[in-house]
Amino acid sequence: MNTIVGVEAPKDARTNDENSPNSVAGPTILGSNGRPSLTVAGPKRLRFDPYVLDLERGCILAGNEEIAIRPKTFEFLRYLVSNPGRLVSKDELLTAVWPNVIVSEDSLVQCVTELRRALQDHDQHLIKTVLRRGYRFEAAVSAESPAAVPQAADAPTRSATDDPPTRHDRRKIGRPRHAMMLIAIGTLAILISTLGAVGWWFKVGTPFTTPAPCSVVVLPFNNVSGDPDQDYFAAGVTVDLTTDLSRLPGMFVISPATAQTFNGKSIDARQVGRDLNVRYLLEGSVHPSGNQLRINVQLVDAGTGAHLWAERFELERERLPAWQNDIVGRIATALNYRLTKIESERTFREGRDSPDAYDLTTRGWAMIYTAKTSGNYEAARVLFKQALERDPRAVNAMAGIGWSSTVSVLNGWSAAPAEDIARAEAAVIQLLAIDPNHVVGHHVRGFLLRQQRHPEAARDAFRTVVALNPNFAPGYAQLGVTELELGRPEEAIKSLEHAIRLSPRDPSIGHWLGFIGVAEFHLGRHAEATTWLARAVQINMDPGTPTAVQHAYFVSALALAGRPDEARAALADFRRAKPSATIAGLRAVAFSKEAAFVAQQERLYEGLRIAGLPE
Repeated sequence: MNTIVGVEAPKDARTNDENSPNSVAGPTILGSNGRPSLTVAGPKRLRFDPYVLDLERGCILAGNEEIAIRPKTFEFLRYLVSNPGRLVSKDELLTAVWPNVIVSEDSLVQCVTELRRALQDHDQHLIKTVLRRGYRFEAAVSAESPAAVPQAADAPTRSATDDPPTRHDRRKIGRPRHAMMLIAIGTLAILISTLGAVGWWFKVGTPFTTPAPCSVVVLPFNNVSGDPDQDYFAAGVTVDLTTDLSRLPGMFVISPATAQTFNGKSIDARQVGRDLNVRYLLEGSVHPSGNQLRINVQLVDAGTGAHLWAERFELERERLPAWQNDIVGRIATALNYRLTKIESERTFREGRDSPDAYDLTTRGWAMIYTAKTSGNYEAARVLFKQALERDPRAVNAMAGIGWSSTVSVLNGWSAAPAEDIARAEAAVIQLLAIDPNHVVGHHVRGFLLRQQRHPEAARDAFRTVVALNPNFAPGYAQLGVTELELGRPEEAIKSLEHAIRLSPRDPSIGHWLGFIGVAEFHLGRHAEATTWLARAVQINMDPGTPTAVQHAYFVSALALAGRPDEARAALADFRRAKPSATIAGLRAVAFSKEAAFVAQQERLYEGLRIAGLPE
């Protein structure tokens, strides 16, 4: 995803909008398509029939009915309405609506999606999307100047010749002062009452505004080692983790500059959540433990203060510089999976009668991250389709369609492979047209190229994936598989091991272990291959899929490693799932036709003959 770092607020304490030449000020009547920006000083209401944008109350009105939208969506609309007829770039909107934070362009898409639904703008008659450039507000806009504030009547003036005031007159003159005192006391009482209500409101954990989904602040990691030399490491992890999280689709991340203001302070999670309008806090600490350095990380619900997830990472001190990126990557990857699951559970728990595209997409990805099974992938695909029915431009739902469809074909789950491939191709073309740097979009493109037997082009696609997001573990895994298909087993092992370091509990871990075993086998290291393949077979427990070729490698590796009895037992398990399996049949479905790979794979058939598989 494209990301942008929000600019700091100007030193004169005005917001970027107030300093902008396009801030709200100028003629009363505005039009669209090239008419000047609004420049009336301090309007309170902006009209674009049949709606009114009430700037003072911070809401949209349709007649007397108030339309509820998120605060950032309101700011997004306010900025567009203040610049009617002008193409407003994505960068300008990101800077204006999210100053001091790092967010992806998905935040803009979420705002537009919410507005299209709230304002019935499905035909873009209000907000026009200009592909890859930005947005333009199309409707005619009129501004209302602030109503004149009634002023108190001027006090009567007297000349030296006037009669002195009588006692009755003095009483009348004193009444305004008495009335003002009563007003002040009443105002104070109201203020105290209001503050009490605010305190009660906050006490029950109900925020005034709704934070964006997947909004998070990475608080400065605490160095409890007592070693000042570790301060740089704690600070580096904080900044790097903020940057890496901002790459995740749909993530809204507060900038390090803002997060740093909480350094060394006692933190109340709920107060921080309200101050920054985020849903989650990520806290961490660095602890010495002998020659080891331990990093504790925990995810906190900013609404309740509850701890949602915790993880501990350990590394040797002398390897600290080399491992810093790996540690940050592992935290970002684990947090991505966990946040997806948490958001899915939250939307399901809220039991919305009509879940929106974001809710459905999150649930779909949660199912994919839970387990790599045909049932999960099919259920996820249904949710992605429903999301696209609600929002045809939901890019993460498009990515889900592409991912679930291609993996289903590659794993032999698809009942209609040609249709699924065509569906995935259409999804990825549309997705990358909207967001050329979408990580999952390029990942699905790599899947498709692998399925079409173009391993070199697939390798280039997966290289693009890990360049866009160096912590995307599946990208490294698939890069390793393409290296294996090109007959480069040593390079394959490096990439696959890196994927496992980043995501040691990944749903695809069994397949990744198996591919390392295949690579070891192709290098002639049969004993090492049996270790990796045994783990893969134990985890996958499904020799009926195309990846069951890993089970065949396990049989062959045992035979070539001088363990014939174990090889025959493993072959019996394999043939129970594939009773018609033969060496000729395995040759026909080999997942690469590259000359180097084919030559290395000859050892597979040799071991299978020893174990007893028929030709």
